[in-house]
Amino acid sequence: MSAKPGLRVYFVPHAGGLLSGSLIDHGGGLFSPPPPSAIGRNIDEVQRQLEALLQRAIALEPRSLDRYLWDVTFATREVTVEVHPQVAQEKRLVIGAREIPLRLTYAWSALKKGGFRVVLPRFGWSFVVESLEIAPEVLRQAVSTMLLGESAGALMEFQRFGDEWVSEWTPKALDGGSDEEEGEELAREFPTVTAVADEWVERVARRRLPMPVGEDPALGDLVSLVSRRPLPSVLLVGPSGVGKTSLVRRLARSLLIERRAHPERHVPRMWSTSATRMIAGMTYVGMWQERCLALVKELSHEGDLLFVDRLVPLLQAQPDGGSIGEVLLPAAREGTLAVIAECTRPELEACRRRFGALLEVFQVVSLEEPATPAVLRFIPTYAQRKLPRTTMPPSAVRRMATHLATLQRDSAFPGKAVRFLDWIAASQDPTDTAARTLSPREVSARFARFSGIPEELIADEHAVTPEALAATLQRSVIGQDAACASAARVLARLKAGLNDPDRPVGTLLFLGPTGVGKTELARAMAAYLFGDPTRMIRLDMSEYMFAGSGQRLLAVGQGSQSLATKVRERPLSLVLFDEIEKAHPEVFDLLLGMLGEGRLTDSFGTSVDCRMTVVVMTSNLGVSETRAVGFGEGSAGDSATRAARKHFRPEFFNRLDQVIGFNALTPVDVLKIVDLEIARAEGRAGLQRRRVTLSLSAGARARLADLGWHPTRGARPLQRVIEERVIAPVAAYLAAHPSVKDAVLSVDAEARVSEGGVS
Repeated sequence: MSAKPGLRVYFVPHAGGLLSGSLIDHGGGLFSPPPPSAIGRNIDEVQRQLEALLQRAIALEPRSLDRYLWDVTFATREVTVEVHPQVAQEKRLVIGAREIPLRLTYAWSALKKGGFRVVLPRFGWSFVVESLEIAPEVLRQAVSTMLLGESAGALMEFQRFGDEWVSEWTPKALDGGSDEEEGEELAREFPTVTAVADEWVERVARRRLPMPVGEDPALGDLVSLVSRRPLPSVLLVGPSGVGKTSLVRRLARSLLIERRAHPERHVPRMWSTSATRMIAGMTYVGMWQERCLALVKELSHEGDLLFVDRLVPLLQAQPDGGSIGEVLLPAAREGTLAVIAECTRPELEACRRRFGALLEVFQVVSLEEPATPAVLRFIPTYAQRKLPRTTMPPSAVRRMATHLATLQRDSAFPGKAVRFLDWIAASQDPTDTAARTLSPREVSARFARFSGIPEELIADEHAVTPEALAATLQRSVIGQDAACASAARVLARLKAGLNDPDRPVGTLLFLGPTGVGKTELARAMAAYLFGDPTRMIRLDMSEYMFAGSGQRLLAVGQGSQSLATKVRERPLSLVLFDEIEKAHPEVFDLLLGMLGEGRLTDSFGTSVDCRMTVVVMTSNLGVSETRAVGFGEGSAGDSATRAARKHFRPEFFNRLDQVIGFNALTPVDVLKIVDLEIARAEGRAGLQRRRVTLSLSAGARARLADLGWHPTRGARPLQRVIEERVIAPVAAYLAAHPSVKDAVLSVDAEARVSEGGVS
């Protein structure tokens, strides 16, 4: 029996001609609130009360209505239950021998997959039976047991005063017809505004705007501000992720509640837009100004709120030199337009320096990151919404909060917890309905996949020693065991959680000759930390040798690939400043904030969080280009460190965590590098597709090592030599013998290729 989706109301007549109605729900949990109920003189009066209760529930939690929606038709039947009441016998209360018959009404509906749902609304019971014929027996047993020994007066509550029934009902809050008509009316009255903005109070009413979890203590301040007349403009200031937009959504819900509680008052609408939407689709010069002026004209003196999202894009110059803020904010200064915007504290300071007069129109509301107890309450609450079949014990909640607090410092709670839980929900199989528990260890494993940081580096269940970390790095970097050990100690500090929370994870200066593995160690650290060697932002500082070139590190805008832009896009990354000694002195001044405070300020004044980056700088300082360093003796670390201390200003040098010297390579090291490069070459697609492996004779390895080393460039020529004497001959051989597969190709010292047999 299918029907139009809607509510099902169970009506019960009472003495005195009164009528009660209660919604039939799907059966909530143990602590679920009882379904809305009302009593009145007739059906219309009961439904009006129920609709008022529903509107308040929807405004507080849009999904609360789901448990009362049905797409089936309920029929009713009666069952008589014999109950033994309580009687007094010699001053004792005992179960009496006589039986009192109770006539009860129950509702039922057939299920699509077989069986019948039986609902006993008076008791709040709901169960499924295989056959409808056994429902009376089940009800008799359950009700007689529950009411066994009740007083006769209590049993009178079940006295019947008429037939009870179930009615299908779709209130206006669900029907949507009036909302659509209201939307059409708004489009006629505000054509420009409705084209570039959404009315959030209406969207809350239609349950089309997801509501945030929990409460925000700043809501009271914001509500008191918007209750003033004329409406003030408000600027929400707080770190990214703290919940500025969520606060505006809560305000929209609060306005809806006020509108329904006091329909005679004028309650402001809330229009939501952004700078991008306001200038979208421009086809000629001056079009965006016309659109913004029309928007101001339509909203002036209407007593509505305009939420423009982020403040910074509003003040950025458009191609013709003007900005949206210069059009909107004069009306806000006059009090004819109320604007709500949001920004971070560094953005506010930067905008005040450049646009102080424009910002005077705003009342500032500061938002702070919630304290740890509030975060620990928020995570399981939001997890229950996104992962209803998953249980998180308190230990898992604490583990998640710790990971997010220490390893996602570029944003604030609760936003970063929302993103992580959304990612977990999206990664789960939607067809998997099994209940599960998210343990602390699984939280660490999920966070490792989410962030790219290796699980053994963040999970308490994994023990990782600096020696083990160094061994991992040494597999990719040959002949630099001491340098790998020094880098491993920095990673161990991250594992222990002892890194400075207000600085980058590590700031390292690699000093040594050319071609000994400085860049390779940086690449190996990126591969270990983030699972991908390409998670490295590499900057050749020879491009920043001239005055003024340092500003390119901070450039923003369309197509910009500056350091600030790249770190903002990937806050978890390794930043490599190659040949740092070649940079202009002003570059070092720009980097002082990054190394000392973990932040950069881009060209527009927006702060970029660098606290989750690993900063590596390479240099040849202290290494003489006139002597043969490729097969030198010992380490050049001491002299290089002295040279670096002499070259860099103290305030820059003292911000380095560690200065790591690199040794000159030995002949054995170069042979190992040959083997490593050949192993990497075997991973190329053409060889993998044919399942071909390479075998080099001892003479070929020695020849490559000899040709691949240079007195002043170290092992840097080796890759070119391998391309010329191994890859090119093998490619020519495979092109001439396309049928070669599952084979071992041998290469000798003269770069001759032969098939060495089937692997």
